[in-house]
Amino acid sequence: MNSFTFFRVDNISFNLSLHILPIYVTEGVGIRMIKKSIAFFLCFSLFILTSCSNEASPDDFPDNSIQLIVAFSPGAATDTQARIISKYASSYLGQELVIVNKPGGGGQVGWNSFSTVEADGYTLAAYNLPHIITQPLVGQTSFELDTFEPLVNWGGDPTVFAVRSDSEIKTLDDLIVAAKQSPGSLTVGNAGLFVGQHLATLLLENSADIDLEDVAYQGAADAIASLLGGHTDVVAGNLSDIYRLGSDVVPIAIATEERHPFSPDIPTFVELGYPEVIMSTDRGIAARKGTPPEIIEKLEKAFIQVLQDEDFLAEMEQAGADMLIMNREEVIADLDVRTDTYQELLESIGVID
Repeated sequence: MNSFTFFRVDNISFNLSLHILPIYVTEGVGIRMIKKSIAFFLCFSLFILTSCSNEASPDDFPDNSIQLIVAFSPGAATDTQARIISKYASSYLGQELVIVNKPGGGGQVGWNSFSTVEADGYTLAAYNLPHIITQPLVGQTSFELDTFEPLVNWGGDPTVFAVRSDSEIKTLDDLIVAAKQSPGSLTVGNAGLFVGQHLATLLLENSADIDLEDVAYQGAADAIASLLGGHTDVVAGNLSDIYRLGSDVVPIAIATEERHPFSPDIPTFVELGYPEVIMSTDRGIAARKGTPPEIIEKLEKAFIQVLQDEDFLAEMEQAGADMLIMNREEVIADLDVRTDTYQELLESIGVID
């Protein structure tokens, strides 16, 4: 077989084998066939060359903007805080961090979508805990916990029960009494099924032996809008959201072990007699499972730098965001512990067997 090396790309040789070309040099038709065959070969080779040259190298990462999927509505706590991160991230990533909202199902819509993206580091997800652990445990989701390669955790957001400022319910005791007098009539809005706020409601029902009407929305922003619009009686929300609402709402209890420094006037469920009701929504950033280790290392380093930026921290505090900063190794260890904890919790309140 007669062949010669036509060119090389990334140590790949492209050989032109003469025996595959019909050669009829004595006829005009044959010459045209040769020209067409060579033209086809050149076009095919150019396509291969372009494909090879466009393959992302970890050394060059990132050479384009990065998307961050936020699985909740614009204006909700996760979105608000992710946008503050985005504002500062470009200084450390060298590229823009673009927020992409994909709300629905308490985060499931966005995280289901994330489970299908390329594992190249250019599409990340803002994760919420306990959501990404509990939702796969109790229902069918396209994502699993191991869909996520955690990079950093940025915050913890305790669950707060709050009512409208004109509500007849003024305290947690008022809520308990009303629920016992009329089981199933009090409506409590939350950001979605089996998110942290929903779990807090289930814990209170179990602990106080009451029956509340849980109302799951697409996200915290919708749950708050429902409360303010008079469609629900109570919201189980994030401290950061309740903090920003000011006098529009009255917080009646917070699901922390001790009173929170952001809002020290809010009593804890613990001191009110319900020590089992401890819950928060923790947030972080993850890459897709299968992302090259070199890219994960670069992303973790950049986001840790963001989370240590003094201007960033000041802006997060202004937004009522409680920081809970963990690196990748710490998050992985935390997820292992939380998985066991939440499985036991769901079993204890009869959600799973």
